[in-house]
Amino acid sequence: MLSLAVPLMVVVFLFGSVTSAAPNDNWLRSNKTELSAHRGAQVAAPENTLEAITQAGLLGYGFVEIDVQRTKDGHYVLMHDQTVDRTTTGSGKVEELTLKEIQSFAIKDKDGNVTKHKVPTLDEVLEEAHKYNLGVNFDGSKGNWEDKEFVDGIMTQADEANVLNHSFFVLSDKKVRDQFHAWYPEATVTFLGNALKNVDADIKELKKYKSALYTTSIDNVDKKAAQKIRRAKLKLHVYNVNSTEAYKKAKKLHPRLIETDVIVPKRNK
Repeated sequence: MLSLAVPLMVVVFLFGSVTSAAPNDNWLRSNKTELSAHRGAQVAAPENTLEAITQAGLLGYGFVEIDVQRTKDGHYVLMHDQTVDRTTTGSGKVEELTLKEIQSFAIKDKDGNVTKHKVPTLDEVLEEAHKYNLGVNFDGSKGNWEDKEFVDGIMTQADEANVLNHSFFVLSDKKVRDQFHAWYPEATVTFLGNALKNVDADIKELKKYKSALYTTSIDNVDKKAAQKIRRAKLKLHVYNVNSTEAYKKAKKLHPRLIETDVIVPKRNK
């Protein structure tokens, strides 16, 4: 049963049991479908905030998607845009600001209202993810993933937080992805594929890696393509699932992960 609520935002409540993988189990072998909160649980808190991670855990999501960048003084923080202008009361590029400067700004919500939240550090976020057994989707389109020092710092923090075995890395640049795989062959990788146009070539590319899953927009996959992905022994991760219709379509494809801004799992009472 599905219901719609909240002005200007579709929130779909899913009735059924909510399960989360243990931090160090082989989540990629599971056949269950879990929701992944895009930039955290945006239905309850501003994107890429510590509270958005906490709420994802409390609401019963299985994974969170995050954007990692590094400050001028070498600290990892969550921020989607290159600048802090859209989501905070400050301005400037993340890479040109110190952590102290960035955290002096307040986070703004989607409507531009100033909140009490601050830009979180990666270690804070990963610690919170581990607390709630949340898997982590690292968006590799932000930050310098060609830089081994940048990557090593993220991987070290993920390992120390015990989330590394419960994570994957979206790296759509082939050169960057191959280099990352050479550095960290055990890490699960993926890229933004198009299952309607390139499913065979995408599968061939993903099978080169020791651990991979197939990522595609819900608009770029159908039942036939999903079956091919399943026969190739790859799990499916669909994103842009932000309506009742998209959710119904996604469920029929039996993906491992459904990434969403607005769909919320509801626990059994």
